[in-house]
Amino acid sequence: MPLIRIKSLPFEGDVDITLVVCNLSQAVADATGIESHHIMVSWEYLLKGHYSHAGKVAEVQGINTHPLLVDLIAPNFNTEQQIMAMLELIANTIAEHVPVAKNNIFINYTPAYSDGVYDEGHIVEWDM
Repeated sequence: MPLIRIKSLPFEGDVDITLVVCNLSQAVADATGIESHHIMVSWEYLLKGHYSHAGKVAEVQGINTHPLLVDLIAPNFNTEQQIMAMLELIANTIAEHVPVAKNNIFINYTPAYSDGVYDEGHIVEWDM
């Protein structure tokens, strides 16, 4: 774990989302030392007209409008500094690979708790 879920409107031009999610996964693995098989990244497109920001809907992802919506779920044993570093890394990596301004990325961190995660066939426990 961590789990990174990204939602955006469809892009106007071609964007290789497969490359983006793979690069993001590798960047997190490299920066954190977490083995890549523990890192999950998904990207979903919102339907055209199904996302309102500032009271306006859009059909395609804007560079500076309709922020990308990112959820980061990671164990609660991470320090505040580690979480902040992951948030910055995610924003920087996404902004490098898609036509969206870094300041148009919204990321929410949700802590995962010991005994609150089911993975690899069992309830996961960790000591803090």
